[in-house]
Amino acid sequence: MSRDAQRSPPPAVAELVLVRCQSMDDAPERDPLGLVAAAFVITLPFDYDAYLIHRDLSDFGILIIVTKAVFFVLYLLRSRFAWHVGFGLTAVITVLALLLIYRGAKAGEVDCSLRHFLELTVAVPLVLYQWRIRERYFRYIQNRRANLSVH
Repeated sequence: MSRDAQRSPPPAVAELVLVRCQSMDDAPERDPLGLVAAAFVITLPFDYDAYLIHRDLSDFGILIIVTKAVFFVLYLLRSRFAWHVGFGLTAVITVLALLLIYRGAKAGEVDCSLRHFLELTVAVPLVLYQWRIRERYFRYIQNRRANLSVH
């Protein structure tokens, strides 16, 4: 038996490895944080309305809008820290919406509570989605950097 025959894997294993590598190279990897970035863009007008129009919440509104801007810069730079900023912002918005619903319920403001309840229905799934894609996003960034350094 020759040395090459001893080292080569059985044909079935070689085909599995070949198929796996081909499917990884053929299918372009999608950015898992893209959905979060799209949700942040869509909710910007609501943030302006909910936080900046009401004078008592303008400090939160400025902070949320500036944090979204920081997120977009980090996201466009393909930074791993973009996930952390996005997750933290979504968590803060979730807590803020809960507090505003509580405050609106105490004051009897039905309209305010409904608006923040809608915000909550967007923020909670985003928090759960971001937690679920955390490792996948970090691998995506690592693969993008590796691909850029190869080319």
